[in-house]
Amino acid sequence: MTGVQTCALPIYQLALQAFDLAALLGSFKAAGEALHITASAVSHRISGLEKALGERLFERKPRGVELAPAGRLLAATTGRAFADLSRAIARQGGGSQRLRVSAVPIFATHWLLPRLGQFLAAHPRIELQVEASPRMADMETGLVDVAIRYGDGKWPDVAAEKMMELRTVPVASPVLVRRLKLRTPSDIPRAPLVRVAPFGTSWTEWAANVGLDPESFEREKGLQVDGMGSAVRAAAHGLGVALVFDPLIDGEIRSGGLVRVGPAVPSRGQIWFACRPRERSLPAIRALRRWLGQELRAS
Repeated sequence: MTGVQTCALPIYQLALQAFDLAALLGSFKAAGEALHITASAVSHRISGLEKALGERLFERKPRGVELAPAGRLLAATTGRAFADLSRAIARQGGGSQRLRVSAVPIFATHWLLPRLGQFLAAHPRIELQVEASPRMADMETGLVDVAIRYGDGKWPDVAAEKMMELRTVPVASPVLVRRLKLRTPSDIPRAPLVRVAPFGTSWTEWAANVGLDPESFEREKGLQVDGMGSAVRAAAHGLGVALVFDPLIDGEIRSGGLVRVGPAVPSRGQIWFACRPRERSLPAIRALRRWLGQELRAS
């Protein structure tokens, strides 16, 4: 019996590795590409693990897979275990260092990714995995090493450092501004309003902050979207005036795709760099935090 268990151990290690990557990437195909094996091989390893555990780990859907309740519990454990193993190797100073970063989507797409090539060129031994996600739970489960988040920085068991001060500003496409003659902030209620719920500053809050009548912004006319990035795209396509984060839309302003149509006000939250307290001194995390600080000061 002992011999059987010893022989089976490497098989379960491979299955756990496949499971951990599939849980992180949300796809058997993506996990297979990361492991240089086929998606069917990943599926076979995970099926064997499910049979051994007597639990379904993934729900197979027509368009992919989702973690089942037992899978979410296991992912929290494997995420921490593989992250601890990577960090142990990093402390020895040998080989590449994998750093899993989860960033709030608007920051990831509009600020981080356009600049990330510079960091990778300067740190060729750091392998980055970047996920655009608003969930702080990623940090709690051990699935990520660094979280770049929007909020007040008051998260339990997390070392958070403020990275970027945000201000909320109304923007629109130049075509919409000309068509509706949006010359002053008091003209904005004539336009369709893009709303992001429940993220960021509301239109009535913004109006009160700039001395306009909040009631003139309390109407159903307009468009509601589920993220700040969608609000930026909606405004750029002329679908309405959107409240977005300055300075994250500097690129769109410089290119002429968007124009500011009112004053900026302080945002409810800011952008924070967060990691587990005991890991702040790890070389890869220190390098990323230092580079982010340099880029922010230069921008």
